[in-house]
Amino acid sequence: MRLLAISDLHTDFAENRRLVEQVARADYKNDALIVAGDIADQLEIIKRTLGQLREKFKTVFFTPGNHELWVRGSEWNSIEKLFKIQALCEDLDVHWQPSKVGGVWVVPLFSWYDPAFDIEEPDEELHGWADFHLCRWPREMGEKFEYFFKLNEPNIRAYDGPVVSFSHFLPRIELLPPRDTLRFKSLPNVAGCGLIENQIRLLNSVAHVFGHSHINLDLVIDGVRYVQNALSYPKERRTPGLAFKEIMRLEPFLPADQR
Repeated sequence: MRLLAISDLHTDFAENRRLVEQVARADYKNDALIVAGDIADQLEIIKRTLGQLREKFKTVFFTPGNHELWVRGSEWNSIEKLFKIQALCEDLDVHWQPSKVGGVWVVPLFSWYDPAFDIEEPDEELHGWADFHLCRWPREMGEKFEYFFKLNEPNIRAYDGPVVSFSHFLPRIELLPPRDTLRFKSLPNVAGCGLIENQIRLLNSVAHVFGHSHINLDLVIDGVRYVQNALSYPKERRTPGLAFKEIMRLEPFLPADQR
């Protein structure tokens, strides 16, 4: 029994959609999967993808990314769409709230990026960033990253077992390569939020899964393992296929009579 992770499935691309469809049900029937955001922006595609994964895994966890909150051609704002995605997850038996699996607590964290995540001024290329044009927010919302941070507060507590947390956005700037090596130089300005890191530390997480940057890594910083395992866009992939990343084996945390 394993806890696995993936992010940035982007199944609005036919090639990515086929990779999810080809996942063998028998291979993962005893495993739990974290999906750290960015499946698609269309509700039907989100529903189909999560439904397919739910058929193939014993347990599925999900938190939305920025693409899920795009509302092009819709009468909803992005927060209303968030609530619709939560209802969809309930219908599919996909966990968007903390839940215990195999003796380990998996804690999803809502997130958005703080422009102050990086101290350098963004380049002009950021003016075309899709979130600025395709998300629509309630007028009274205030700072978006603070709004999502506050949504997590009821779940930031002590748990009776190891905690693995996950968010779509990055919790630490060190999880990005240096700016001068990035193809998209303004990525740090729309990549993460340090408030997520504060919540990770309060949860005493042993590992944290994230997505968004499409830059995969597996790194330990100050005792916490940070993992990104993004499928990414077809044109970005250097290796074929869909590979889930193992975060941990769950048997050691089960009661002896359940191992």
